[in-house]
This record gives sequence, C-alpha cells and structure tokens, in this order.
Amino acid sequence: MTHFTKLGLMAFLTALAVAPVAQADEMSGAKGPARLMALDLDGDGQITRAEAEEAHKARFDAADTDGSGTLSLAEMQAVAQARAAERAKQHFARLDADGDGQISPDERAGSKGDRIERMFKRHDTNGDDVLDASELAKAKEHHNKKHGMKNGTKD
Repeated sequence: MTHFTKLGLMAFLTALAVAPVAQADEMSGAKGPARLMALDLDGDGQITRAEAEEAHKARFDAADTDGSGTLSLAEMQAVAQARAAERAKQHFARLDADGDGQISPDERAGSKGDRIERMFKRHDTNGDDVLDASELAKAKEHHNKKHGMKNGTKD
C-alpha cells in the first residue's frame, strides 16, 4: 500500500469515527458539545471510550455493505453520496421558505442576504459598499486566523 493510499485510508477511517457525530449534528441541528452526545449510547450524560468505539464500529459495519470486513472504493463512495444527499435535502428544506418544493430566486437571495450583510459590515471598513484590495487582504487574514490557517493552508 502506498504512502498516499495509507494516508487516504487513515483520513477516511477518521471520518468514519466522527461520522456519527457529524450525522447526529446534521439530523438534529445540534451544535458544539451537544452533537457529541449522539455518542452517549446509554444516555448517562457521558461518553466512554467503549461507546465511541462501538459507534465507530457500527458506522464502519454499516458502510461495509458486502460484509467483507473491509471497505471498497464503491462502499466509501456510497457513504459519501448518502451524506451529500442528506445535506442537500436539509439545505433545500432551509431554502424553500414557502415549502412549495421549489427554490425561487427570492428564496435563494434571502438565504445569502444576512451573510452578505455580515461580510460587508465586518470587512468594508470605509463603508463604500466595495471591498478593495486592502479590505480583501484583511478579510483573508481574518478567515485564515479563524480557521487556523497560515498562507491559506492548515498549520
């Protein structure tokens, strides 16, 4: 197995380990520590190593649809596609404000309006409704600092 294949497999297995947390977050809308409680399998308000390992094993076993004890590329892709489909469904539901099963241009614009307002309020320091080169540089610096990045990459 090549170094990159091993790294890719390790990254996927790590994702599987935290997937129950992420899936619980997506399903419940929980944020922060509340989403970790999906791993509290016995409901006692604590997460034991055994519970975390059991959740990881269950997630791996669910992905292993052919029961081989290993994951193929097709099985990994199926997991990723299922998660993407669930996220798209939830995102669609948030955007479809009138519940008609369609997203109108107004609904789409409304979903971005607050984000755009916050962006300009935070970064348009001279209030001219234009983000110039210096403001964009500061915005990039803010983003990188917020996300633990240096020069656009993780530290």
